[in-house]
Amino acid sequence: MRLLRLFGAGFSRSAQAGLAFRINLLFDIVLSIIGLFATLATVFIVYARTDSLAGWTETETYVLIGTFQLLSSLKNTFIDPNLSWFPENGIRQGKLDTFLLQPAPTLYLASLARSNPLALVQFALGVAVIAVGISHHGQLPTPGAFLAWTMTLVAALTVTWAMGVLLACLAFWAPRLQLDVFYGSAWELARYPTDIYRRPLRLVLTYLFPLTLIATIPTNTLLNGPRLLVLAPTVAGAAFTCLLAITCWRLGLRRYTGATS
Repeated sequence: MRLLRLFGAGFSRSAQAGLAFRINLLFDIVLSIIGLFATLATVFIVYARTDSLAGWTETETYVLIGTFQLLSSLKNTFIDPNLSWFPENGIRQGKLDTFLLQPAPTLYLASLARSNPLALVQFALGVAVIAVGISHHGQLPTPGAFLAWTMTLVAALTVTWAMGVLLACLAFWAPRLQLDVFYGSAWELARYPTDIYRRPLRLVLTYLFPLTLIATIPTNTLLNGPRLLVLAPTVAGAAFTCLLAITCWRLGLRRYTGATS
């Protein structure tokens, strides 16, 4: 409960700071709309030439894009403001030293203390695209499918956070290593169905770098209903990844001796 209160206070403070610059809010909204329409235009052009892409129809792809937009919004709101460029800010500039002196878990302070509420504009756009895609799909999801979809979204967000923490943990062993740009580029691969990629890359995106979980699995669950053989490994994989991130963070803290050492 204490962490929830800290999280709420931090979010409120970040929202007040963000709303103080209303021009930035306007630009964020405009850029989010432009980026979304550019993606939708690409899909429209592709499906002008074909009725199906790797087994995905046009309406199903719209739902997937909306789901990706929704997860990207949560990532940009709660994860990126904390873990982006952690080697520079946390290790080399010594910000982690201040976290170690505060009466709160260092992993929380380093990965979730700050937020960017203005990025939630993308969340609303994602929900709108999902609603449009479902309305043209011809079959409304069942309550069970919606519940399973929510579970997969939580699992996807957990994996996204854990992957960010794991990349940040590399800074304890290699402070000069910056993989944020690589991670951001790889994340964009989840914008489209992973079925369109060739088998080697598809296997990497499913098991090694599980971007399939970001949008493809939740969208399949929402449109086609829950499947235990998919849902159970998804939840288990998210729990394992979260535990792995926590363990690596603790190992990294044992190695860490301060920014000046």
